[in-house]
Amino acid sequence: MSAEPIGDDQDLGLAAISLFKNLASDALAKMTSLMENVSFKAGDIVFHEHERGDALYVVHSGKVRIWVRDEDARDVTLAELEAGDFFGEMSVLDGGERSASATVVADCLLHRLCRTDFEQFLLAHPQAALEVIRGITARLRQTNLLVSQRVSRNINDEMDGRLTFGQRIADRVAAFGGSWYFIGLFGGILVVWMALNTFVLAHLGRGPEGAQWDPYPYILLNLLLSTLAALQAPVIMMSQNRAAEKDRLAAEQDYHVNLKSELMLEELIRKTRAQDAEIEHLVRTLDAVQRSLKGPA
Repeated sequence: MSAEPIGDDQDLGLAAISLFKNLASDALAKMTSLMENVSFKAGDIVFHEHERGDALYVVHSGKVRIWVRDEDARDVTLAELEAGDFFGEMSVLDGGERSASATVVADCLLHRLCRTDFEQFLLAHPQAALEVIRGITARLRQTNLLVSQRVSRNINDEMDGRLTFGQRIADRVAAFGGSWYFIGLFGGILVVWMALNTFVLAHLGRGPEGAQWDPYPYILLNLLLSTLAALQAPVIMMSQNRAAEKDRLAAEQDYHVNLKSELMLEELIRKTRAQDAEIEHLVRTLDAVQRSLKGPA
């Protein structure tokens, strides 16, 4: 990180930023003298969460990521700011700690304005306070959008979309083999098989067994039943394994949904409290400015 006074050749750059766009040329020149350029390389930390805030930053070029770390030690990105955006105003306005960390994503040049100068700037230029309120409102909308985004997905649709031909056959075999239709059909086939061989075909044809193709004790029928069971069992197990995998994915998905809901609720509460404090501070500032403009009665 390196710091240097802001140059006069960047006045026009400040004038293009919403926070300073309504400033007159002399006020813009004064603001230029109060600010300093601070350059950062990609990966540098501008400030950490819970640090004491003493300055507002305006992005002149590059990109800055605003993020927090959740209870599972994972980084949650709140916003990515580019040229013209400002950040760090929360702790500057309320004097509290930084509500998030700021990390440089791409090499950037920032304009740094200390807390005292920023408060004097707002007192002298109420229109800029309105721009700060608009920025706070935009970030509140972004937070609402972040909360409304769903991490949930339809596990059934995802699993069905990845099914192979063999898995589809296994599911159909398992569904058919576990139905009353299968029990009734298979029971009927057994009864017909045994009745034909025992009561019908036994009286037809020549010989002691008549025309039976599978006389009692129905050895051929037992062979067919054993073969069917040997083939059906692994097919049903494949379907059961896939159902177990689906249950595991569903449980994992429920965990992520609950975790994100908890994190987003905590973040919404935290940001809402901080933004309420900011707005209250700005309203008091505007009231003080209005009273000073009216003068003594």
